[in-house]
Amino acid sequence: MNYIKHSMSVLPKRAYLAIGILLRVFLAPFLSHPFDMRVFMAVGAAVTRGITPYGQYVLQDIFAATTHPHIYGIVPGIGYPPPWGLMSGEMYLLSSLVAPNNLYAYVFALKIPIILAELATALLVYNILKTRMTEKIASQAFLLFLFCPFIIAVGTVWGMFDSIALFFALFSVYTLKSNWKLSSLYLSVASVLKVFPLVLAPLYSIFLYRSTRNVKVAVAFSLLTVGLSGFFTFIPMIVFSWPVSNLYNALVYHVVTMNPSYDSQAAFPYGAASPFNTFTLLNNVVSRGLQPPWVFIYIWIPACIGVYALLLRSRMPFSLWEIGPNADFAVTVQWSLLLLLTLFTTRAWVSEQNLVFLFAFFALSVFIQNPRDLKKAQLLWLLLLSFVLVHVPVIAFFWLPYPWTLNVAVSFADGPLGWTRLLLMTLLTFSWLALSWHYITKKLRWW
Repeated sequence: MNYIKHSMSVLPKRAYLAIGILLRVFLAPFLSHPFDMRVFMAVGAAVTRGITPYGQYVLQDIFAATTHPHIYGIVPGIGYPPPWGLMSGEMYLLSSLVAPNNLYAYVFALKIPIILAELATALLVYNILKTRMTEKIASQAFLLFLFCPFIIAVGTVWGMFDSIALFFALFSVYTLKSNWKLSSLYLSVASVLKVFPLVLAPLYSIFLYRSTRNVKVAVAFSLLTVGLSGFFTFIPMIVFSWPVSNLYNALVYHVVTMNPSYDSQAAFPYGAASPFNTFTLLNNVVSRGLQPPWVFIYIWIPACIGVYALLLRSRMPFSLWEIGPNADFAVTVQWSLLLLLTLFTTRAWVSEQNLVFLFAFFALSVFIQNPRDLKKAQLLWLLLLSFVLVHVPVIAFFWLPYPWTLNVAVSFADGPLGWTRLLLMTLLTFSWLALSWHYITKKLRWW
């Protein structure tokens, strides 16, 4: 992505936005994740009929008027709070209005909020940096976020909505100093979409405490964020009379992770983009039945608490605003990066789409601290993108227009050479972990 350094002088931002939109419109209808997209499709159709987004759905019954070899079988509901299920329902109604029973139109409709969030995030990053850095640096960040292949892969291509949660999380950081109540609202919206951004609430409470010297404000921020997250979660359940027990079963794994994944014999899922994928590799190559200890499910909790304690005991001035006009945002970004990196390092299961948060805070840190380190951000997205292409694997994204590609992907993953995929996943995971930890330990100040 060396074009970033010079391209802003060639075309205006509106032109790049138009190119970004056209690129996404071209990719969105045809490519998607074969499992997640079928879940979202089923949930969207079910919600419009008053059915809970936390059920079990028979695809061939829901989409009886549509023929496709992979629109068959039973899929589960979502593992998130209700808002994404409601958004999926709205997109189902939109696609049904424009092109009834058209799978491509439905897939595209489901991605409209994701695409809008990707574009909005690029503009938000530009406006944040424009007031703190030079126009050139802000423009470079704008192009990086607009055309980053990893962001496009997990959003526009995959169909996962982490970019929506990311937009609100960044807005929370942006408004933390000026309006902590609004910042809390934004963080709660991010958390009710993807849950894990909620770990940022205690961190931002500590920043408020250090800047305002007001314990009540700091505590109120966390309580308000948790309260709003609960409100946005349970109100739809009450309004639509959906069973809360199903919601509990869907969300409990975010903390205790007690449902199987790769290994049907496993007590809890582990691996994906987590360093625990080493166990998946060893279990496949060395010894069947090799499982990580159950206590590893909870390691992320004391690890995050350790980051909170580190911030409380750091040598950073008590008032962030004493260290410079832009230091408040810069330091908040740095510590957010540290917390998220700690979370993703210690979680037993990490979905690679969640790492869009890691990349975003890493890239922001680079642009704020030392734009000459841009190559490190580029290397990070390259490693993360490579992981996505290996893990899915990439050919499976074409399952909708070319059904045979999913069969090929499954055959390879389950075949004699499937271990090579697991090996690459492990190597790539430790590569992006090493890069990220090396960067953050060098850049983080005020220990």
